[in-house]
Amino acid sequence: MRALLSGFFRFGLGVVVLLLVGLKSIAQNPAPLILGGALQQGSVMVHTPKIRHFAGTHPRGLELNLQKQTTGNRYWQQLYRYPRIGLSLTYFQYQNPVLGQSLAFSPYLSLPVLQKSKNEVYFRFGTGLAYLTNRYDFEHNPTNNVISNNINAVIQTRLEYTRIISPNLGLVTAVGLNHYSNGGDSKPNLGLNIATATVGLNYYRQPAPELKHLPEPSIPQKNFVFISTSIGIKQRAEIDLNKYVVNSIAVGTLHRLNHKSTLALALEGFYDPSLFPRRGWDPRVPAGTKPDIRRASLTGGHELNFGNLSFGTHLGWYIYRPYKADAGIFQRLEIKWQFHKNLYLAGGLKLHDVIKADIFEYRLGLRI
Repeated sequence: MRALLSGFFRFGLGVVVLLLVGLKSIAQNPAPLILGGALQQGSVMVHTPKIRHFAGTHPRGLELNLQKQTTGNRYWQQLYRYPRIGLSLTYFQYQNPVLGQSLAFSPYLSLPVLQKSKNEVYFRFGTGLAYLTNRYDFEHNPTNNVISNNINAVIQTRLEYTRIISPNLGLVTAVGLNHYSNGGDSKPNLGLNIATATVGLNYYRQPAPELKHLPEPSIPQKNFVFISTSIGIKQRAEIDLNKYVVNSIAVGTLHRLNHKSTLALALEGFYDPSLFPRRGWDPRVPAGTKPDIRRASLTGGHELNFGNLSFGTHLGWYIYRPYKADAGIFQRLEIKWQFHKNLYLAGGLKLHDVIKADIFEYRLGLRI
């Protein structure tokens, strides 16, 4: 129950809701369905020496998925060459008593790379929620330093090749990467990365659909001003069980380059009480005083648009950071749902040093 009430669970659930609602809003009309099943053989990637005790761990998995072929009812579908929208349910048995088992639910988008006659190549990416049976426990599972919550986020990427063997059946082979993490909500959180090889079958309920070709619509407004605020919850370290509420506010501009791309530039302010050092931990801080933990950054980025959904990659530089407790540059990966002409919701992962998760952020923004 504690894990279910964690801040990370709320974030993960929010991301799934954003994806499901957003995908529904950009693919409302009926389209052919594809049912799939696959077997997966995986290998845990040792991305840091701290998890070398997991070397040689080879999980085995099973995936069921449901895909919907877009047909061009929205112009963005035509831009991306009629991708597929899907939902997957993935089970892994890790064959390692420290890790146990996992079950992941993930909405995803599958983009065509090559389509010739009976051969198809797609690149698929998605994110959602995962339940892992075995988490870190100081007394009962102390060597699990990759997973400290039962509920985690999952990010899945895959390059897959399909050979059409009949009008209703396709043989699928794929290589991919699955990432499980709680984003710093609980510690330790070194994350679990699994390289996968997949073989399976797709069942096409209907023949190939007729694709629509819409004229390019105009872009009524290319420049916007926005203000947003975010909140997140994080744990500083495994020896500090407190949860800290982190806030930020941003003011910036957006420039729409075309139907696919938008550029962003913003000034952001951060307040992160987890930066206050523990007693006697930092000799730079005089006894009986507290450092100035306020921060401000200049942040720029790019958003890749899929109708009302977008995927953002951002880079920020702290221009005001009097107490230097970590890196001076941060990165952010963010999914945004424009649910109203002027309002949007977003969920994102803020990182330092590219691979070190800082916090998951929930964001509400106003765009005019």
